[in-house]
Amino acid sequence: MVDTHVHVVAEDEERYPLNPSGVTGPWYREDPCSVERLLGLLDESDVGAAVLVQGMSAYRYDNRYTVDAAARHPQRCTPVVCVDLTAPHPAAEARRLLDGGARGLRWVAIHDGGVTEPRAVWDVVERAGVPAVMTLLAEHLPTLAGALPTLPDVPIALDHCGFADFRRGVPDELVALAAFPNLILKVSTIALDAAGEHGDVRELLPELVARFGADRLCWGSDYSQTHDRLYPELVAYARHAASKLGDEDRSAYLGGTARTLWPELS
Repeated sequence: MVDTHVHVVAEDEERYPLNPSGVTGPWYREDPCSVERLLGLLDESDVGAAVLVQGMSAYRYDNRYTVDAAARHPQRCTPVVCVDLTAPHPAAEARRLLDGGARGLRWVAIHDGGVTEPRAVWDVVERAGVPAVMTLLAEHLPTLAGALPTLPDVPIALDHCGFADFRRGVPDELVALAAFPNLILKVSTIALDAAGEHGDVRELLPELVARFGADRLCWGSDYSQTHDRLYPELVAYARHAASKLGDEDRSAYLGGTARTLWPELS
């Protein structure tokens, strides 16, 4: 298994000071998870590797701990960073981070749905040959569908299935993204919970496989921002959710797709 969505928090707050955004609750205080603690949890849960995604609500755009933590354990972890797209020179900052070892850029468009500008940042991602990790809300899914034909042909992993509303099954706005082969869904704990509130969570993945293919689905725990359950329980939940898939599709969802996006974790 590969966990594609983990947020780590440093024990050394002097070297890596918190800078909370106030957007979420204080998960970084309630259940902080250093990379060393994470490795123990991965071993306990038989998870081979993890993608460390910049925890913006804890550190905003200070990516140092995410990058440093992954650099200390390159066989188990790889970092996805985030830059302030409204800053004066976001492309230069993205280039600095990617040249410095980051293996993906998190593009956050929660508030305004802006997914195309600044174009120079997309050009940096394309030249670096790394995935973009898109974070936006369900109301912006049509905007993403309209923008995808204009964006570089880089893998785009959509966090938490775009926080889609699964009350009536897989919504049309999410299904529309199946037309774009470079769009990958992170069917994370958040997405599984959203579907499980309205039926058998084991039915979600087979439907998504039918629409997208298993090679365009990957799992992420969202730990430790999601910490209402212990990490091993989040892993067991993912395995349960995938239990109606065939062996090959289940393997792709739980790790295979992630290793194509981040081959350094193979």
